[in-house]
Amino acid sequence: MHVFDRYPEVADATVAMGDIVYRPFNMDPTERFCVAALAQLLHPRRIFEFGTYDGATTLLLARAAPQAQVTTFDLPPEDVVAMGGVVAEQLDIVGGAGAKFRGQPESERIVQLYGDSRKFDPKPYEGAMGLVLVDGSHEYDCAQADCQNALRMLEPGGLIVWDDYAARWPGVVRAVDELAERHHLSIIHLAPLEIAVYDSRPTGR
Repeated sequence: MHVFDRYPEVADATVAMGDIVYRPFNMDPTERFCVAALAQLLHPRRIFEFGTYDGATTLLLARAAPQAQVTTFDLPPEDVVAMGGVVAEQLDIVGGAGAKFRGQPESERIVQLYGDSRKFDPKPYEGAMGLVLVDGSHEYDCAQADCQNALRMLEPGGLIVWDDYAARWPGVVRAVDELAERHHLSIIHLAPLEIAVYDSRPTGR
């Protein structure tokens, strides 16, 4: 479903996105706009993000929902360095995980957690999150764990957003589709974006 058909309010939203700089592994600007607009629409009290990376989306969410506490989760920096490759190189360029929100006023409402999402314990956050953004590892086992944890953490009337729901990321697509089938959820792909959403509000609106 087209994003503006599903959420017509998004078309009229104004989002303070700041300076947009393209970097590998960041959401593209249109996706960032839509995610921030959804956060404005929902007014969540608590937001959880799987996949901090440079913190650009974390900061955007904190600005879009100024009433919310934002918790963001990523691999420990030493693990990213040990893995090497382009992700480690890009994080080094921008100043490390969460660099975009460090020193910003919104950082007072941002909690940074580190760990392996396959071993993450969602119990302390169970049923407490108004918005969960899943944008972590694209490997199937990690994406599957993030999907299950996101659903457990979601409060009634909350929203789960998945980035990179696209054929080029088969692990993400498989994990999301299996979650929908297993729990009989209506998960919508928001065209033309690489974003999928589960809206638990009774009307889905």
